Amino acid sequence: MDKIKIHIVFILTTLIVFGQHCLGQNSLYKDISVKKSDSTRLKAFSKLATNHIGKNNDSAYYYIEKGLEVCNSFENTSKSGVIDSNLMNYCGEHYMVIAYFHYRKSELNEALRAFKKAGKVFSQGNKLKQEAECLNNSAVILTKMSNNSEAIVDYHKALKIYTKLNDSLGKAYTLNNLSRVYREQDNIELAVKYIEESLELSMALNAKELETLNLNAYAGLNKMLGDTATALKLYEKALSIRKALKDSLGIATVLNNIGSLYKHKQQYRRAIDYFSNAQVITENLNNLEGLGHTLYNQGEVYFATNNIDKAKEMGSRALKIGDSINNVKVISRSAELLMDIYKKTGDWEKAFEMQSLKMEMDAKKYNKESQKIAQQEALKYQFEKEKAIDRKEEEQQQQLLAERAERQKIFYIAVGLVTLLLLALLFISAQRLRSAKQQNRLITKQSNERKMLLQEIHHRVKNNFQIVSSLLRLQSYSIENESLRQSFEEAVNRINSMSIVHDIIYRQETFSEIDSKDYLEKLVQSLKQSSGNPKIDIEIDAQKPKLKIETLIHLGIALNELIINSFKYAFTSDHSNPKIRIFLNEVGDNEFELIYQDNGVGINKEIDQESFGMELIQTLIEHLEGSVNISSEENWNTTIFIKFKDV
Repeated sequence: MDKIKIHIVFILTTLIVFGQHCLGQNSLYKDISVKKSDSTRLKAFSKLATNHIGKNNDSAYYYIEKGLEVCNSFENTSKSGVIDSNLMNYCGEHYMVIAYFHYRKSELNEALRAFKKAGKVFSQGNKLKQEAECLNNSAVILTKMSNNSEAIVDYHKALKIYTKLNDSLGKAYTLNNLSRVYREQDNIELAVKYIEESLELSMALNAKELETLNLNAYAGLNKMLGDTATALKLYEKALSIRKALKDSLGIATVLNNIGSLYKHKQQYRRAIDYFSNAQVITENLNNLEGLGHTLYNQGEVYFATNNIDKAKEMGSRALKIGDSINNVKVISRSAELLMDIYKKTGDWEKAFEMQSLKMEMDAKKYNKESQKIAQQEALKYQFEKEKAIDRKEEEQQQQLLAERAERQKIFYIAVGLVTLLLLALLFISAQRLRSAKQQNRLITKQSNERKMLLQEIHHRVKNNFQIVSSLLRLQSYSIENESLRQSFEEAVNRINSMSIVHDIIYRQETFSEIDSKDYLEKLVQSLKQSSGNPKIDIEIDAQKPKLKIETLIHLGIALNELIINSFKYAFTSDHSNPKIRIFLNEVGDNEFELIYQDNGVGINKEIDQESFGMELIQTLIEHLEGSVNISSEENWNTTIFIKFKDV
């Protein structure tokens, strides 16, 4: 890309900065959910489109279209007077993404249209710097379409904004671009004026990259005016800056320019020195195009100094490189050099061959130029046509605005009449409101009474569970059979797990759903107090999903079986660090997962799955439309996965 056209690079820079806020591709996909705000979704669509441009253009186009839907919806809403300035800014950014997408595909009219749209949006949102960037980018595209008059208009608009913002760097780049356009129009006077202003600003800003671009362009203008001495000084200054920046390619370019200047002055020895240095750099960089230009330049100098062998060597190498990269200019200049050499040496057959090759390249160049001009004219015609359509649409928009103003006038009159009616109805409404308040107080009183009644019911249910639990425990004291007594104890624990649910309900205002983490902690504490080993560390990690009473009762009894089983069988007396870990997470829409782990001796799948406890757990979880799977993991000899629904 031509460094002069730096504002096209601004597009990519903007998009890269825009993409740096991305937390990851997965988070972007979450951000495009319909549950997200329009601003969040549009920003995500723009990032995703940017990430896919040049890699998967079909995907990029898809996200561009989805973002456009948000922008179109916003524009329709904003017509009614509701304007979200933040969303407007994101719309402008999205149009810049669209412009870059089309520019990469050489669809210049579409890119230009998108930049114009982005500039208009930024102008409405008073985002002046972004508007100026859009104007600069539009001007660059207009220049590529040979529509220099339109480009100059846009450059001057951008220049005016940068001046207003005191943005010297933006102003300097715009002046550089203006100078280039006026040079293409052969208006050397204005080209010199603007490049001098840009050079002065770049030096004041210490913007070395821009300063070298300005020095190089200014030197070229002085060379055109015949002031080779000034041109040489400017080239040498640009060269010193490129060396300080360690910009090898820039150094080679300036060396070639200086060599060409000395060749023009017929100071061939100095020309060869600069060309030779440029050759070494381009060879090291493997920059074949630059190397080709350097070689045929040297060949022309050697031919002028009558060093035919060296001239032939350079011309042949340049021609070979030109063929390898299919560069018409390098081939044409090399063929012309070799043609002159063969004429001088009397090798007319090869001279004719080179002449034919040069004519072929010139014809290709002419055809390319003709095609380029035809394409530019077609693009220019299309642009003018679309511009006329835009003017017509703007006129229609103005007419719509006038009609809307008339409708608003009628609306205000109607609002006045309605206000009078509302005042007339206000007294009646006040009377009804007083009556409604009395009814609300009565309803609130009845609701509180029902709430107290439900709390009392849950309290009594909890007490009844405790009575049953106490009776069973008393009964177990009189039983000598240890196995039977443990069965009683297990029954007591199961009843306690149900009692805990009602205890939690009694202490809260919401009855339909219960905090599962609170329930699990109380259940574990109860089990540790009744039959657990206080040295066993039990960790609970729950996202606090709200679950129904019936679900928690089933889950509590199942967990009761697992914890008691770990207490009794998992840990030997010499176990140094006994641990139990319980995870409860929501993994989908009304889908939950409970993971139970202990680092004990491990579980015998075949024996334990046939036990009463496991059968009870299987039955309870089946009621919740779930499943139970037993496995083991590193550091956890027992791992049980329970998936269920809150039915």
